[in-house]
Amino acid sequence: MSNPNETRPESTRPESMSVTSERRAAGSCPREFDDPAARVERELERLSEALGEKFEEVRLIHDLTDRLGLDQDISELGRELLLSLRRCVRVDTLAMELVADPGSGFAGYSDQVGERIELCELRELTASAWREGTRALGDRPIPGDRAATVAVINRSPERSLRGRRVIVVPIRRRSETLGHLVAVRSEREPEFGTAEVDLFRSVLMILAVHLINQRQFRDLQRTFEGTVRSLVAALDAKDVYTGGHSFRVADLAAALAIRLGYDEIETQRIRMAGTLHDIGKIGVEDAVLLKPGGLSEMEFDKIKRHPSLGYEILKDIPGFRDILPAVRHHHESWDGRGYPDGLRGETIPRDAQILAVADAFDAMVSDRPYRQGMPLERVIEILRNGRGEQWAADVVDALIECDDLLEEYSRRDGGTAGVGDRDG
Repeated sequence: MSNPNETRPESTRPESMSVTSERRAAGSCPREFDDPAARVERELERLSEALGEKFEEVRLIHDLTDRLGLDQDISELGRELLLSLRRCVRVDTLAMELVADPGSGFAGYSDQVGERIELCELRELTASAWREGTRALGDRPIPGDRAATVAVINRSPERSLRGRRVIVVPIRRRSETLGHLVAVRSEREPEFGTAEVDLFRSVLMILAVHLINQRQFRDLQRTFEGTVRSLVAALDAKDVYTGGHSFRVADLAAALAIRLGYDEIETQRIRMAGTLHDIGKIGVEDAVLLKPGGLSEMEFDKIKRHPSLGYEILKDIPGFRDILPAVRHHHESWDGRGYPDGLRGETIPRDAQILAVADAFDAMVSDRPYRQGMPLERVIEILRNGRGEQWAADVVDALIECDDLLEEYSRRDGGTAGVGDRDG
């Protein structure tokens, strides 16, 4: 028996103790003995990474809401949304499908980014995910309407799901299902979880609200356009000889506007102004408006009131505010001798400058009760002589230098002139 007071030689210490001492001396101690500063640094790195991911998600949502426009093409918006989401979430394929809405004229939409999956296979995969009846965090079956759930499949024996991780998120507003988003990545990648589900839900909630708003906007737009057609039909019914004049002027003004650099929205505005430019004639008595012969000075004064009357008819309707300057001023003259306000030169609104040329051209080539339409060569001569005096020079040039426009709009309903026609 050894003496308990005997000192044990250093070489006989247990191996575990000597190894531990050596590790401590080498500075490679286990994690529980790490330097506190190192632990804080690692935690800050993890926090920084998480904040970076959240920043990207917030920026995505901000950019989406900033881009949304009621007249934006859904295929363009859908593609941008898919590409943006794919930058934030690691996926092999990201697909979106929106159901058709015959009532609003929407034919449906389907698109995907990343590794392409054939549409029939993608739909089978989506149906299989719904059949699994699962939801994020727990893969618990959810009873009731499947469109109210989110399917999160991280592993499945189903043939179409095998080797894949899949999320299917409905695009839904209240009780109406508008479509769904499908995210797919390999089983070799990390499992889908709440982070991806929450991001998809947040973005798709915004998209769903936008789709409903866009549908309601289209409905209002159709109602609005129907109102415009009814107003113009009322005017056409009053004067059969000018029937179609407003639509011809609208089309020609839009064509000229495009040649003069207008964008799509500006062109739509001037087309609407052209359609309604003579609406004030509803307030002119028939005896004057339909008189077959020349007008007396007093009668002409009544006719000259129609731009102001049109302005008064339309001014309290919000949808017509942008076209009021053109409606009121389409009979102003470049030299200041026009009506109703005697504006001159560049003080005349640009839409009104264009409308004035389109209106004058159609009036000259069209038949009237008291005369036949003028031959095109005579119309061109009048426009050229009035260039810079009655009408804006560049607008006149845009018309008379384009043979296609001259030919097309001189032969439309109401016009009898043509290139090469002669007086009489």
